[in-house]
Amino acid sequence: MLTSPQQATRHIASTLTAVGIITFTVAACGASDQSKPPSSSAAQEPSSSGATAAAPASKYDISKVDSVKDAMPPGFKPDPRPEIILNQGDIDNPKIIPFTKAKFDPPQCRALVIPPYIDPTVGARAAGLSAEGDQGEIFVVAMNLPKPIPATPLPAGCDHVGLSGSPEATGSAESIPGPRIDGVTTTGVKLTPSDDNAPSEYIFTAELGDQTSIAIMGGTVDELNPQQVLSDLLVKATNAVRG
Repeated sequence: MLTSPQQATRHIASTLTAVGIITFTVAACGASDQSKPPSSSAAQEPSSSGATAAAPASKYDISKVDSVKDAMPPGFKPDPRPEIILNQGDIDNPKIIPFTKAKFDPPQCRALVIPPYIDPTVGARAAGLSAEGDQGEIFVVAMNLPKPIPATPLPAGCDHVGLSGSPEATGSAESIPGPRIDGVTTTGVKLTPSDDNAPSEYIFTAELGDQTSIAIMGGTVDELNPQQVLSDLLVKATNAVRG
């Protein structure tokens, strides 16, 4: 059981940050003043030193992902943000990643939680939103990567992995079914903290092709059926981006 909705929301954000997946969501969505990069202009352009070229225009319009704001659970206040180009500062800024990234056991199983096609890189275009309420918090992001990173099968034995490295990221991750979407590869993960009083979180991802991917992350109180809520949001976000 959750100790309180507010504690659940804080735990969701800190756990996803600790495993390294919320980096681009915070950069793209600006969840709070404390989480924003020091300079808004820095978040709009890749850094000039050793920058990777920005992702080319895609046939998919990632800005349409904000249409899922109307599909959030009652009481969740959406905060959509426009498309930006991620630079190294967005990815490395300690205000965005306050925890050491999680360690995975087995170490080769990182892709269970963070598939390569949703791992933020310099030059990636990102758009998304966050939605927060008394009953949880949800993050949505669509990305167009600088180069193709196709979906690949997980290594053997990676359906269930351990997480460590910080209190917020100590626990386990297990594979769960992603929603079926025609022509799209999807994944689902349930994150279970070692703290019995902390809620589980969920990550659902979709690889659309054309260097475009979507991730839905976070959780709600159990009464809202968070696994189904986030899975449905991935379907709606994918349909929106594909037009």
